Amino acid sequence: MSVDQPVEAKAARRLLDERQPPPEAALEPAPEAPIATVVAPPPLVIGVPINPRTGEPRRPFVIVAAGVLCWLAVAITAASVLWVYWDAVSRFAEASWLMGQFVTEKGSLERVLLAVAVTVVAIIIGTANAIVGWYALTGYRWTRIAGLISAVLTVGALVLNQLGWYAIPAAVIGAALLWLPQAKNFFIAWTARRHPQQVFAPPTVDVSYGPLPRYRTD
Repeated sequence: MSVDQPVEAKAARRLLDERQPPPEAALEPAPEAPIATVVAPPPLVIGVPINPRTGEPRRPFVIVAAGVLCWLAVAITAASVLWVYWDAVSRFAEASWLMGQFVTEKGSLERVLLAVAVTVVAIIIGTANAIVGWYALTGYRWTRIAGLISAVLTVGALVLNQLGWYAIPAAVIGAALLWLPQAKNFFIAWTARRHPQQVFAPPTVDVSYGPLPRYRTD
């Protein structure tokens, strides 16, 4: 047993020396193989410039003007209904067109219902224009149809006082601006950004199977 142990130790040392590369080969750097990567799909080309600060399609002037006009209609409607409330305290029948169509007594239920009706009309007009103004600025194309609906609803400002009538042209012009070509291109750009088309990467060629060349010993 003691005789076989040195023999086995010599055989193991000889096998280890055969597996180790020569000193010159150990100093040589291993060849670098290129790393296979997936090529990014090409960017979408859209006729709307990108804002470098936000990385989003740049808003054209017509979109900004449409949003401002819609919110202006909201502000005019709010000021009009507040003015109606103020006038209704002292001269109820002259406060708004709707209140002047009915003969009511002080403190009656009819006056309360008329005040509620004026409020509901103002809320509908203000909500419709606020939604259109905000979502038009954020690039939703359905605001073109919604703008027409809000313009029709804004005609209800006729039941308010004369101040509320100015909300009608603001809403109509704002809705019309959303149908201009610049606004259409802006909506198309945002649609392509939110719902990008599926772009396939080019096929990968020269695929090598098995160990990489730098790990091969043959």
